[in-house]
Amino acid sequence: MKQHMIFFDIDGTLIDEKTGVIPESTVRAIRQARKKGHRMFLCTGRCQIIIPKEVRDIGFDGVVAGCGTQIVYQGEELLHAQLEPSLQREIAEDLVKYHIDGVLEGKEASYFRRDYWMPVVKAIFEENGTFSPICQSFWEDELAFDKMALWFDDSSDMGAFKRKYEDRFEFILRDPTFYEVVPKGYSKATGIRFLCDKLGIPKADTIGIGDSTNDLPMLRYTGISIAMGSGNPAIFPEVDYVTSTVVENGIEEALKQYNII
Repeated sequence: MKQHMIFFDIDGTLIDEKTGVIPESTVRAIRQARKKGHRMFLCTGRCQIIIPKEVRDIGFDGVVAGCGTQIVYQGEELLHAQLEPSLQREIAEDLVKYHIDGVLEGKEASYFRRDYWMPVVKAIFEENGTFSPICQSFWEDELAFDKMALWFDDSSDMGAFKRKYEDRFEFILRDPTFYEVVPKGYSKATGIRFLCDKLGIPKADTIGIGDSTNDLPMLRYTGISIAMGSGNPAIFPEVDYVTSTVVENGIEEALKQYNII
């Protein structure tokens, strides 16, 4: 039987975004596929420190974290791309200057404005307080981040910030007031390609499963691409198969569709 490397987004793919629940069928399907010799990977915009324990406890062979800025396989870190300290400080100062809210995301901490005001950032700050070790830090602290999640409103000058940095970063518009910002040259796809080369696995034997626009590099790269039925409809024309929603056992359905389980 052909063995695959299968890459899973987290939010909206493994975890239902409305309920915060991982269906039992998802856990069962992933463990069953792994027992059959397929290698299971997380492939996420989250940096590794903020991957929920209930996700890690499912059991994965590795993780492509931070949209490809960190790669771990069987507990060994194979790649980590951190921004230059002077650039990190310049970015933090410019975010204050242009009145942009958000999270600067790193391998060991997430960094927040002390005066954060966007409701989603407040929710992320509170969530990060539940992780062990607690990974909340602030922009005036010593920084060590790899990528950014930025929210803005009418009081922000996101246009000026984007013009200054768009030659060095990819700005992925996730919704009308939210950019995921990743250093150029890194994506979920580059992380998968790195692992294919490292482990000698053909691209044709990879499967990507996601739900959002930041999954498109992964979905366009993998041999088989699958979108969650509860995901952003804009990605549906880009994939080979649209499975059911997260809570309607979409992961299990997808792995059965391709005879993985």
